[in-house]
Amino acid sequence: MRTLPNRLTLAFVLLAALPARAQQESPPTAAEPGPAAEVQTAQAAADQSAKVRRIRVVTENIFDPEKPGEDKLLFRFADRFHIVTRPEVIERQILLKPGDDYSAEAAAESERILRKNPYLYDAKIRPVPVSDGEVDVEVVTRDVWTLQGGIGFRRSGGTNTVHFNVEDINFLGLGKTLEAWHQSSVDRTSNLLRYWDPNLFGTHGRLEAAYSANSDGSTERLVLERPFYSLDTRWGLGVSANLDDRVDPLYDRGRIFDRFQHQEDLFEIYAGLSPGLANRSTHRWRAGFTYERDRFSAAPGFDPPAILPADRVLAYPWISYERVQDGYFTARDLDRLERTEDVNLGREYHLRLGWSSPVFGADAERLIVETGASLGWKPHPRQLVLASIQGGSRLNRSVAENLLMGGSLRYYLRDFGDNIFYVSLQADVAHALDAENQLLLGGDTGLRGYPLRYLQGDHRVLFTVEQRFFSGREFFHLAHLGAAVFFDTGSAWFEDGDGQIAADRKLLHDIGLGLRIGSSRSSARGTMIHLDLAYPLDGNRDVKHLQWLVSTRDSF
Repeated sequence: MRTLPNRLTLAFVLLAALPARAQQESPPTAAEPGPAAEVQTAQAAADQSAKVRRIRVVTENIFDPEKPGEDKLLFRFADRFHIVTRPEVIERQILLKPGDDYSAEAAAESERILRKNPYLYDAKIRPVPVSDGEVDVEVVTRDVWTLQGGIGFRRSGGTNTVHFNVEDINFLGLGKTLEAWHQSSVDRTSNLLRYWDPNLFGTHGRLEAAYSANSDGSTERLVLERPFYSLDTRWGLGVSANLDDRVDPLYDRGRIFDRFQHQEDLFEIYAGLSPGLANRSTHRWRAGFTYERDRFSAAPGFDPPAILPADRVLAYPWISYERVQDGYFTARDLDRLERTEDVNLGREYHLRLGWSSPVFGADAERLIVETGASLGWKPHPRQLVLASIQGGSRLNRSVAENLLMGGSLRYYLRDFGDNIFYVSLQADVAHALDAENQLLLGGDTGLRGYPLRYLQGDHRVLFTVEQRFFSGREFFHLAHLGAAVFFDTGSAWFEDGDGQIAADRKLLHDIGLGLRIGSSRSSARGTMIHLDLAYPLDGNRDVKHLQWLVSTRDSF
């Protein structure tokens, strides 16, 4: 490819320059009121120097017998056997402590931190004046049912995934996760055990330990870190290890044409510093070291691969910079059903540079680059635009390896009352990808009328138009309903050596409709059931005339 590297180089320069332009602009203000805007009462607004006297935490159960329709035997049974989140678990996560000056911004961010917990449906914080110059901070949260077990099913791109699981993501009301999974998918059969502790020993430290025995190998994972958990966090520290032994398949037209064994060992350690939040922005610097070893061999039980990647070792110190502007506001019924969504209109961007060398144990000298940026704006009170771009590559003697760049643009318009007209454009371009990596498009990646992993290439584009409908009602005090009518069009293709588009490039189109069922009383992960029927408008004879998809997701 003679023209592609030049275009990629130019795009990379523009991407790296984006932070410099964004830094010159002032952060946006929240344009839509929501729960965060209720943090500040009239009394607190009149006295910003008020001191926090104490924190009062109210943890509500799944159902409230005092509310009409919720005083039923089944609901009382659920409340009795559900262990409510312990108040101290909530209190340790919020950013305000007794004796602090009350801050509406810290209260709003504390709400966002709490809402990230999948065992909470929502969280609200408000100051309650108790005396001249003092407030109590009242924190109200509502639990969801977190003990899960049984059979799950998903269908996309003409293939099925079935799992059996037992998990509790709020074990004994402590906010810890214990889970055991058995899953059978198109790629492998897996048995997983996992422990996740987001508040280790009552701190903001995190611990994850997982082991998976798979039909094609195994996976072991360990993470211990104290992250930048808030915009004002001054330091972070972490270490992680991931050992993965698996069979990597290669796809074309939805079918596997090659496969090989892939052993991946990844170790990383980092430390970071930040001056904290100032002028509604935070800057973070990290330094670390990464060791990554990839080994490839023929997969046992299969024919020798036609494509076998060369073994690869990366070992490099790195440094990264990140800037986040605080432009958060809250909304409902954008990507979720009747749940508070935290959206940041502020600029966010990061850049990470590393140098891999035989001095540190690598097999060659390479410059490692990773970067990304995102921003949002509201051209009208009933419109929202969100944009993002990201990219990464290895440069070996000025030759790009495994270069992948992509971006997305999402547009939301309130229409027909509070329903949503949604438009999305995603595009990716790759160059000299590692042989185990593919740029794929199909029923599992947004082109819903076609088999999974149907198209491959070094270019990919997907355009989606969707009319979303929200009922606004809670049915049987258990679920919210939504619906969608959609149109997808996209393609993935290779360019030839002269930069000309290959002759077999073709945009594929589909139309369809879907039903969304969002649980209002169960844990946030996978709370929305997707039932879709998609009709392909193009494709070969191997594409069925009607694709039906079943999945559980967190978003619309």
